[in-house]
Amino acid sequence: MFRRFMKNQVPLWISAAFILVGLFLIASIYVPEIKITNQTKYIKLQAKKTVLRSGPGPMYQQLAVLKQLEKMTVISQAHGWIKVQTADGKKSGWIASWVADGKTNNVVNPDRMTEATIVLDPGHGGSDPGSLAVDGSTDAQYFEKTYTLATVKKIKSALKSTGARVIMTRSSDKLLWPLTKITNISKKYHADAFISIHFDNYTVANAATGVTEYYYHKQTTNSYQLAATIKNHFTNLPLSNRGTSFGDFLVIRDTYLPSVLLEMGYLNNSSDFQYIKSSSYENLVATDLKNALEDWFNNVQPKLSQTK
Repeated sequence: MFRRFMKNQVPLWISAAFILVGLFLIASIYVPEIKITNQTKYIKLQAKKTVLRSGPGPMYQQLAVLKQLEKMTVISQAHGWIKVQTADGKKSGWIASWVADGKTNNVVNPDRMTEATIVLDPGHGGSDPGSLAVDGSTDAQYFEKTYTLATVKKIKSALKSTGARVIMTRSSDKLLWPLTKITNISKKYHADAFISIHFDNYTVANAATGVTEYYYHKQTTNSYQLAATIKNHFTNLPLSNRGTSFGDFLVIRDTYLPSVLLEMGYLNNSSDFQYIKSSSYENLVATDLKNALEDWFNNVQPKLSQTK
């Protein structure tokens, strides 16, 4: 076809016209991401709706709902939030960059959950296998780290529909050591919730079973209330719930935000392990946790003292 095109000697201006039309069509379907640098002065909102808040976080007061393609003046930015002013100068406040860039257009009405930053931590990894389903095993199919990572990936996928910014402390088989590397991730992104996923082990095989929601701070970070909210939503799991409990774990102790560590069953309980290693169980955990977090951000936490 190309040879026939050249043989017919179509005028150059017609060829150029075809090219320009093609470029125009491509441009018309391309939605640019909002990328902010220190030199950025203006942005154009890509989301259908973007909430303007009094501070850089979902728990701050809602000031307005901005419309798609509104032009905003950039004043400053902090941990994923952008301080902006409307073109007429009448309103100023903070917007979540991952909402404003249009990536959450599937979310019809953005809410506090949409604007939340959630850090998910798959326990252990790399040279640290965690608990073992079979004592002395060197097979990864019996390692805790294998199932914490698989479960967290399912949780992240479930949370995608909410529009929330979800960050995993690890997405591959690697060890984060010292453990302060994990807590530093939450600090870097100024997370609104931290959830560490684990699977338990008892000294006597098959002697313990069930799920436990651990918290460290009961009042200063609202972590106890987050653990209780999650427990209330773990209603579809086939394992019994041992309840919320105090746990002195560094990743939830050295933190300033609502943080919980969830033990989602006992690896060395043969009955629990049959569930733990199944994708259907991972899906149940992900669905219940998603529902819990939506309830937490939109209903429970707004009634509590704000944590910063």
